[in-house]
Amino acid sequence: MQWPIWKNAVKKHKEAEMADRITALKARQAENISAMDTLLATAAADNDRDLTEAEQAKYDAMRAEDDRLTANLDREQDMERRRAASARPIAPLPPGNSGATVPAQPAVTLEPGIRFARLTQAVAATKGRGGMQGVSDYAEKTWGTAFAYEAADNMQQSVDTQGGFLVNTAYSSDLIDALRPAVAVRKMGALSVPMPSGNLTMRKQTGVSNAQWMGERDAIQTSAPSVGVVALTAKKLAALVPISNELLRYNSIQTDAMVRNDVVREVALAEDQQFIRGQGSQFAPNGLRYLANAANIITANATVNVQNVRSDLGKLRLGLTKNNVPMTRAGYIINPTLVEFLSQLQTATGALAFPEISEGRIGAYPYACTTSVPDNLGDAGNQSEIYFADFAQIMIGDALQTTLAVSTEASYEDSEGKTRSAFQNDETLIRVIEAVDLGSRYDTAIACLTGAAWFPGAVAGE
Repeated sequence: MQWPIWKNAVKKHKEAEMADRITALKARQAENISAMDTLLATAAADNDRDLTEAEQAKYDAMRAEDDRLTANLDREQDMERRRAASARPIAPLPPGNSGATVPAQPAVTLEPGIRFARLTQAVAATKGRGGMQGVSDYAEKTWGTAFAYEAADNMQQSVDTQGGFLVNTAYSSDLIDALRPAVAVRKMGALSVPMPSGNLTMRKQTGVSNAQWMGERDAIQTSAPSVGVVALTAKKLAALVPISNELLRYNSIQTDAMVRNDVVREVALAEDQQFIRGQGSQFAPNGLRYLANAANIITANATVNVQNVRSDLGKLRLGLTKNNVPMTRAGYIINPTLVEFLSQLQTATGALAFPEISEGRIGAYPYACTTSVPDNLGDAGNQSEIYFADFAQIMIGDALQTTLAVSTEASYEDSEGKTRSAFQNDETLIRVIEAVDLGSRYDTAIACLTGAAWFPGAVAGE
């Protein structure tokens, strides 16, 4: 890569670092103000009482923190203005040197995930040698100058002792766009919210306010919705993706798609399983099963027939509607076995009970089908679960910073549990690390039907 391109990329990188610091300061300040607001709202909801001594001390500490963040933000923004005022143009290329090894091409719209896949290939092909410049040089030779600019502008060498590169917002967002149709919770419309500093705190409503009919001079009773807090904290998800070195030697849009699909498959499987049924810990988020209100965990009727199936599905929906959940993007997540069962289920007259399932709906609501909801639960191993939620109330906290690292010597376990050596199999092992969390703005926005022994031939009397 010609030096002016790299110098410009470094300049842009420094500017991006400053912008990231300003964004992080603003995010921390927003979180701090949200916590202050929540503290005051809690006291207001409790008959508009005064703050307790402990609450006042906490509020004063948060106010002092807000003053500190404001001062730091003022300094960063002042420096940003001074840097802009002193900017000088980058020196032009030497005469007769275009600086590009790939002819300019018309701008094309790439499918989601392709840019991330190309960056992954660049890191894999260089094995990280030469740092950011080496990766950018490979990117320019393979995909052109425009992509090299973009790559250098959106990654930085990680200070992690394990090595690797930290990929910033643009490419991490590209990966998330590719994950959206592959992860059931994302596909159904869960809201992706950025966590620039790895944390996000916001209020959630746990109850509703009360309106009253009243006489001409009656006093209005104090009424306010009960509130809680949704605290999202980045949890680290790591995936190992083996890529054939033979594939990396031949660059084409088909190669891009194959690398993209391999990365998305590994990350999506881990997200899908945790987002639906995962039990949370300090290292992993709670899934829908453990975010759901206990009253919305419903056991299916043991007798399987059309009436009971309809009744069980109605109980799921009622778990949300009776609690005034907005139902903005409501839908189901279900196992393929249960989809097949519902597609075959017939009424007493022989008509299909759920003909709309071929159109992607169960009743009026869409569904996503995934094997991350198992169908071998229960003592007999023949039960499954169904999830119904207003996914507009489900929040996925995305830190939007992905780390890429490579190895040609490491080993990994394949899908059959056998240990494979990347070196012996002429592969490059890609390690992808992302940071995410899952939360819900309403305690009752999720319902789960358990013990559903719905499988072809399970109807009573058959």
